[in-house]
Amino acid sequence: MKKSLVAVFLLACSILIPSLAAAVPIRAYVAEFSVTPPEAAGLKKTLQTLLSSRLASESVVPVANASEADVIILGSYTQIGKIFSLDAVAKLGSARTLATVFEQGESQDDLIPALGRISAKLKTGLQGYQPAPAASSTVIQQAPAASSAVILPAPATSSAVILPAPAVVAPTAAAPLMQQAAGANDLGTTAWVSQRIKNAQMGLALAANRPEGQEFFLAESHALRVYRQEKNLKLLAEVTLPLREKVISVDSTGPDQNGNPRVFVTAIDGENPASRIYSFEGGQLKLVASKIPYMFRAIALNGGASKMYAQEMSTSEDFYGDLYEITETGGVIEKKNAIKMPRYGNVYNYATVAGPDGKSYPVVYSPDGYLVVYSAQGEEIWRSSEKFGGSETFFQRDNSSNARDINERVRWRFLDQRIVVTKDGQLVVPQNAGFFVIGNNRSYSKYSLVSFTWTGASLEERWRTKQNQNYLADFFYKPASRELVLLEVVQKEGVFTSGGSTVRVLRAD
Repeated sequence: MKKSLVAVFLLACSILIPSLAAAVPIRAYVAEFSVTPPEAAGLKKTLQTLLSSRLASESVVPVANASEADVIILGSYTQIGKIFSLDAVAKLGSARTLATVFEQGESQDDLIPALGRISAKLKTGLQGYQPAPAASSTVIQQAPAASSAVILPAPATSSAVILPAPAVVAPTAAAPLMQQAAGANDLGTTAWVSQRIKNAQMGLALAANRPEGQEFFLAESHALRVYRQEKNLKLLAEVTLPLREKVISVDSTGPDQNGNPRVFVTAIDGENPASRIYSFEGGQLKLVASKIPYMFRAIALNGGASKMYAQEMSTSEDFYGDLYEITETGGVIEKKNAIKMPRYGNVYNYATVAGPDGKSYPVVYSPDGYLVVYSAQGEEIWRSSEKFGGSETFFQRDNSSNARDINERVRWRFLDQRIVVTKDGQLVVPQNAGFFVIGNNRSYSKYSLVSFTWTGASLEERWRTKQNQNYLADFFYKPASRELVLLEVVQKEGVFTSGGSTVRVLRAD
């Protein structure tokens, strides 16, 4: 009797196991939609993300990069009068078409339901396709000289990959975080990580380097604090801002005339800048000036000395006019050395890098997140193939006068991430990523830092950090110690939580 039961059990397993093994979910990448007419270009990313979320199921798993996908889905949106058409095609990497579907509607109210029907049709069209299960393979990691090679199981791949061994670090050092673009040689390590800080912080700036530890300015939407880096971050001082004034950035360039750390806090009151300057002296944050009608950013042009720059805001434009270097004495701002902004350029996304010819080249983020390099004459001469930056910090303005986007009464303006240029010509930018990034609803969940050098013809990648499973809210570079100081949000603010953050110091040598 027992032998019969065992035989039945083994027979059931032999039937079920192959079918379970075959049920490999399809990894699908939804590309950015092509949109006609140009006035509807704002739908490119929105449609991409909405379709991705509707495809997510037990049989289909959306992925963030085409390189990770089994299937590529290309979509288009065409509007003629009030009628629109949604078209989508699912293809394999070999260009074989698995499914072609379309839906149309007579008004914008039909758009979301049409996307749901497109998703259902695509899932039906993909039912006959089964991706190959992950092949057995190994990754051989070259061990340090004093030990033997370590063989580890690898993700889906059909051949062995040989990686150089990480540098041997002291037992108390954290794990290496940087790797070269062409391999995995370690270029730096995490030197220090703070404890969890309450609330989702959004801004970070250096206050001072002292014998007892370096000090940081940290900001959230309505508060500014000073911390000292000891074994953990030690709170030294704090101030709160009125609820009507929302902080969008903090920056510093060094001590004031009396040797006290100075911080420039850019805040928006309603729709206009109402920035503040504080001095950290006597263990307190003292207000130097308020209601300043400028937005501030510390920039090191060509990797030189970091200076404070300012830009204005007009009634109709979020960033108006030239960029100015500023000096401040006793809260009085003086502007000098105006800089004409290239296309897309503003105080938050502008930098310059020196080329082999000794000339200075402006670099900015495009509205879509691509790095753009200009000639001295303002001509676009290079654009990245990947998107970089990515920020959840924003301010809002009235949009009723915008004839191109009359459906949105309020305009959301997201700040761009810093572009850091080092003395040796490296250009360092963050690359935040996340699945749930839908129009104005942004929630980044992982990041890397990437370094480039300008060859005179293109930005050439030198290294990038391993991906970290947090959102990078802000960062800055310390030239003297060659360190990157990073502000990570480890828990997002929600209905039942105020979120949490941490500060990481990374060696960049």
